[in-house]
Amino acid sequence: MSKALYDAETGVPGVRLATKRDEGEIFGLLLLMHAEIGFFTMDRDKVIGAIQWATERKGGIIYVIEEGSRVVATLGMVIAREWYSEDEFLNERWCFVHPDFRKSDYLRKLLEQAKWTHHWFKERGKLMPFCSGVTSLQRTEAKIRLFARHFVLLGGYFGYGMAARQQEAVAEEVRAIEEQTRKSNAAHTRTVRPAVETVIRVGKRQEQEESYV
Repeated sequence: MSKALYDAETGVPGVRLATKRDEGEIFGLLLLMHAEIGFFTMDRDKVIGAIQWATERKGGIIYVIEEGSRVVATLGMVIAREWYSEDEFLNERWCFVHPDFRKSDYLRKLLEQAKWTHHWFKERGKLMPFCSGVTSLQRTEAKIRLFARHFVLLGGYFGYGMAARQQEAVAEEVRAIEEQTRKSNAAHTRTVRPAVETVIRVGKRQEQEESYV
């Protein structure tokens, strides 16, 4: 795990809670995010409602980072429950940095702020785990490695069938999976796609680390 960037009392310097005045800029960032990695069509009213769920303090939390007076990075989460439990947890909705600022440490700061939020609730007697994931066909391995430096790997997330967007990218990945499967079967091996191999390596590493505890 990486060294914490946050202060136990105030969180990560430079990261703050979003307010009503940030709604327009957050919406603009989410439009960029959707254009880049969205698998489904966007319902603008639903997105605005999700933003306001946090800015109006109804059960969501949004953090932002500013560059000058401009919001350039944002993390959105909601207090959620699994279908089988009444236990609450912090479920990440989005974590996005404007493309012009990706050489900064803003993404790491947002992830550290997520961890701080968990500890903030814990100090007040509320166990609130933070759950996040990587749902993307772009730079997937790098994103998995980054998240694995901050969080515990909890299995994997898989899909099948064509989404409303990125259909050609999904189809290309399906073709690659099928071709690799054919080659693996012929060679009597069990190789999988590189991003999946990364998940497996991370899982094995965490198992080894736990065995030394």
